[in-house]
Order: sequence, then structure tokens, then C-alpha cells
Amino acid sequence: MLKAVMFDWDGTLYNSVIPTYESYLAVIDAFGLPQVTLKEFRQESRPNYHDYYLYLGIREYDWATADAAWRDCYVRHNKECVLFDGTADALLELKKMHLKLGLVSGGSRERVTSEVSEQGIEAYFDTMLFGDDVGFEHGKPAPETLLMAIEQARVVASEVLYVGDMVEDILMGKKAGTKTAAVLCGFATRQLLIRAQPDFVLRDVSTLPDAIKKEV
Repeated sequence: MLKAVMFDWDGTLYNSVIPTYESYLAVIDAFGLPQVTLKEFRQESRPNYHDYYLYLGIREYDWATADAAWRDCYVRHNKECVLFDGTADALLELKKMHLKLGLVSGGSRERVTSEVSEQGIEAYFDTMLFGDDVGFEHGKPAPETLLMAIEQARVVASEVLYVGDMVEDILMGKKAGTKTAAVLCGFATRQLLIRAQPDFVLRDVSTLPDAIKKEV
């Protein structure tokens, strides 16, 4: 029986895809690397940004410089970010279904909690865990953060649905022993997500309450 739903943040609840892409373009430009299209970014980006830096050819000794370029651009553009349409209504509906809700993001606690507060939805979540709570080296698809959230929510993994927009989200849920749902509104392409074989494939989170009700 489903007792809890845990969510990724960026690209799942929060539409930060374009500002994030533009911020990586700023990093790429700062290092004189070949530009990437949005399609290429959606195919190759990773939740662990250090992994993506390495993919782009940026070595560890340059990560601080890359981080500064990324932040400078993101701060200018993230005011454009909002929740995907229908997200707040879906969270309210899930709470009315007596489900515990959690947020499990690979982003930093400082950044994501600030964005959650700005969107006025922090009260919906029973637990929130972030990349720096376990160390970014243990990021998705490693299950540690999700397992911590499950423990805090006082449920067991088989009673949890984890919702994300990237392949690593689906893999993390599978490793933790939860059910998984992929939303198509975020970073990864439909083809990549379907290949990961989630239990649900959804247009966005607004369709989640109905999808759950059909399974009950």
C-alpha cells in the first residue's frame, strides 16, 4: 500500500531547465569548449554536476572556477523559475489522500530550501533531504539520500513512490526499493526515461494524483 511520495526538485516540481542549461552554456563559454544544444544537454546532463563537468572536459582543479561561472549566470536567470503548472494543486491533492510527501534533491540545501520557500510549498513536505546532506560524491543514482528520507518519514521503501525527471532518479528509486515515476517535463528525454523502465510515465506532476488513484 502506498504511504508516501518523494519528489526530485529541479525539472520535476520546479521548472529550472532553461536557466540551468543557460548556466552550463556560460561555463562552457568560460572554458572555450564547444557549445551544446538543448537536445544534447537533455541527453547528456547528470544530476551530479561534477560528473557533467568531467563529461564536458573540465577537470577537478577547475571546478571552483566553473562553479563561480555557473552561479553567476543562474542567479541572473533563476527568478524566471516557477513550479510546473498544476504542481501545487497536485501536492495538495496528495496530502488529501493522506500520503506523506518528501523532497529528495541532489541540489544544495541552501539553494533548494530557498526556492521551495519562495514557491510557498514547504508546508507540504514531511521531510526534505539534499545532496550536501550525504555528500555530493554519494549523489544519484546512489540511494543514500532517498533511504534517509524514507527513514525520516517512518515508512518502508515498498510503500514509497519516488518521482523524478532523470534516469538517475529512476535508478536511485530502484536501488532504494521504491516504486518509480518519470515525468517528461524536465531534463532527460522521453527515450532515456522509458529505457529506464519506471513504474509510471507522466506528462508532469499534475497528473500524478489520478495515476495513483487508478492503481489503488
